[in-house]
Amino acid sequence: MSSLDSPTPSGGPLEFDLEEIRPQQHVVVCKWDRELVNALLEITSHLYVVLDDYDIDHSNPDWDILERVERVYRVREFDSIEGIASVAADLSLQGVEIDRIISFTEFSQFGAGYLGVLLEVDTHDTMRHVSYRDKRIMKSRVQKAGVQTATWRSVGDRSRNRDVMRVREDLKFPIVLKPASGSGTINTRTVASQSDLDDAMAELSKGGLEPHSQLIAEEFIAGRELHVDALWHGKEPLFLIVSAYYEPRLSLLEGKVPDEPGVPLDGSYIIPREQNPDLYEKVLHLHRVVNGALGVERAVTHLELFERPDGQLVFSEIATRLGGGWIGPLLSEYLGYNVQRAVADGLLLGRLDPPCPTHPYLGALHLRPTGPGTITAIPDVAQMLSKNGVLRAQCWRAQGDPVQLDHPSDWCAFVVLGADSREQYEALARQVVTEFPVEVEPFASREQP
Repeated sequence: MSSLDSPTPSGGPLEFDLEEIRPQQHVVVCKWDRELVNALLEITSHLYVVLDDYDIDHSNPDWDILERVERVYRVREFDSIEGIASVAADLSLQGVEIDRIISFTEFSQFGAGYLGVLLEVDTHDTMRHVSYRDKRIMKSRVQKAGVQTATWRSVGDRSRNRDVMRVREDLKFPIVLKPASGSGTINTRTVASQSDLDDAMAELSKGGLEPHSQLIAEEFIAGRELHVDALWHGKEPLFLIVSAYYEPRLSLLEGKVPDEPGVPLDGSYIIPREQNPDLYEKVLHLHRVVNGALGVERAVTHLELFERPDGQLVFSEIATRLGGGWIGPLLSEYLGYNVQRAVADGLLLGRLDPPCPTHPYLGALHLRPTGPGTITAIPDVAQMLSKNGVLRAQCWRAQGDPVQLDHPSDWCAFVVLGADSREQYEALARQVVTEFPVEVEPFASREQP
């Protein structure tokens, strides 16, 4: 539950050949983030920003800041081949040689990778960006490198009985069924037995998954679920933090409720390196192998693992972006400065200011109701920040909003917590869950989706 005391897992200084870092790099950033754009502009004036319709309609981009960048492009969405190709064409016509493309959200990953291929930023492996989102390519490459993963099978065509039969015959149930590409825990189902498989696939289509969408089925892994957040320069992390979820993310889909009131359910806490050196050593070794298999060299990463009861680590998946939800604010408290500044410095300069954690023990909670319904009470930001030890707070919903809780990322409110000891942290987390509940009126049967 604490942060690392040294900027590297080994505790030693990092040495870089700064001569190889060219000043005033030409950088493309995909999606709008005020802090990241500002941090990048402090390093280079040759910045190109690509916004999609969601950014324009919902993210309130600051046009005064964008006046300072070289060019602003707009695409309908980052999965639009035509839109991304038009950005590449204009940059090519301008004679711009792009050094780096930064994508910090799940839904811009494919478009950013395709842009890199078109602009020849990534000439060694044209499927590399695909392996960062398609879990089948990702797991195949990681397995070949010798990393333990859950046994899995691809369902490339749900209309072909052969693909479904392979799942029935090759996997031990229960299994997890989810989209092959992205989506986090959205449209993810735990399937208890073979007899439930057809119904689970039908439910995925009802949940908004396109009938032609490809799936991955994998055996269920029991154990503690970890997330590892790191920023890499070559084979060395500029920072690497191991955190544990209070409960595995998929257990939240099953409507799990705490055994007793006031027990944290949703969220995660940073595991102290000084108290768990063996775990950090194992995680660092596994992460380096995963990076080598997927071509991760200079990137921010969010890696998810399971730790079996015997201590064995099992790879789940990795993203070359910051973790979602509460993870960005939690990392900022660990670093002692905004994590987007760290991303800019790490990716462009290959160095960081040493982390200066605001508290020895850090974690975060997602405050959520115990079931779906219409919100009748939710704490506001001022209420949450009034509690000693609450470092950051954010509300995503308001009174009267519906909450379906049909996936673990149905956010309501976040708090980031800090304390001086493990005991103080655990007591604080219990107090926050008790004092700041999100209450709902259950849906009437006719209101159920």
